Amino acid sequence: MKKIVVLSSEQDYWEACYVNGRSVEQAHHLGDGYGKVKFLQDVCREHGLTFDDIQEISAEEVDDDKAMNCGAFPDLLSELEGDYS
Repeated sequence: MKKIVVLSSEQDYWEACYVNGRSVEQAHHLGDGYGKVKFLQDVCREHGLTFDDIQEISAEEVDDDKAMNCGAFPDLLSELEGDYS
C-alpha cells in the first residue's frame, strides 16, 4: 500500500517526507516558501495518492537525536529505529 509519512523532529526543527519508505524531501519546514499544504498536494499528485494516505508522526527520541547529529533523517524510513509503519 502506497503512503506518505511526514516525520517531524521532537523540537520541530526538521521535517522529512517519505513516500513508500523513501525520503523525497527534507527541510526545516516542508514546503518552505510556498506552504506545506501545497507541497503535500504536489507530492500526492506526483505519486497518485490523496491526503488520506498521509501520516504525520513525531520522531522517537533516538531517531530525533540521530537527525540532530547528522543534520537530517536517513534516506530510507527503514533505517530509523522507531516503528513508523
